Amino acid sequence: MSRTVPAEPGPLASLALMLYPPAWRERYGDEVRALLEEAGSGPATVASLAVRAVPAWVNPPRHLHDRESRMRASVGTVLVAWSVLTGVGAVFVQLTQLQGFRAPGHPLVQWCYLVFDAALAASVLTAAAGGVPLWLQMIRLARQQRRRRELAWLWTAVLVPAGYLALALIALTVVHDPEASGSWWFAGFAILGFGAAGLASAGPAVALKRLAPGGPAVAVAAAAAGLAAATVALAGLASAIAAAGLCLWTTSFAGYHHADLAWVYLLIVAAIAATATISAGRGVRATFAIPAR
Repeated sequence: MSRTVPAEPGPLASLALMLYPPAWRERYGDEVRALLEEAGSGPATVASLAVRAVPAWVNPPRHLHDRESRMRASVGTVLVAWSVLTGVGAVFVQLTQLQGFRAPGHPLVQWCYLVFDAALAASVLTAAAGGVPLWLQMIRLARQQRRRRELAWLWTAVLVPAGYLALALIALTVVHDPEASGSWWFAGFAILGFGAAGLASAGPAVALKRLAPGGPAVAVAAAAAGLAAATVALAGLASAIAAAGLCLWTTSFAGYHHADLAWVYLLIVAAIAATATISAGRGVRATFAIPAR
């Protein structure tokens, strides 16, 4: 009799497995793949596997991370999500407040602008206060260990934004009237800005994982990441409410004729803010947890 060879997990099952945290996949990935080879990877199995990724992120098994490893992982995740959400906020400011859009007779939009400005400023200051000491510690650590790649990754946090701002200033000098040059300039620089923000935040996140620093600087950065994530999420919520108000009450302005745009913006903000706050909460819990003896 011929022996039946177990089928390899399908692409959907592999994609569902990628939804889990890296530490979880490293510990349980091979076991799950073996089970899928034996039991098959039908639609119901794939859906169940994908749904169970949510509690793996929200409340991961504690044995997968030690205290400082959990804090470092949270700081790296929050840094990337925070950078993207801050970039979304910058685009919101350009398309609303700097254009002078208001909703006459509806003060809610103006109040949302004020909450957004205050929350975003507090988030930036908190992120800088908690992140700069850890960044300086990693710079010293990379120099001591002669880790040139990690040193290069760390400097992307400074060099990439500086390069982007220099390019933007040159473009504004060349293009004297950006409004007359069409929306392509704004769209191009917005896309380039998100790319720069992603690279500038991914660099320190990679160096953080490879250098694995410890000590009080990591705990301070994790606590600051929690506060920065909460305030930038508040800023995102305020901007989403303002965008919805503009779509409802200022339909005379081009671009605010359809409320569907506000819903899409709200979903984007909610997804990024949820990623930042969930990871930040895990880092804060690890920060104040009693170290195991």
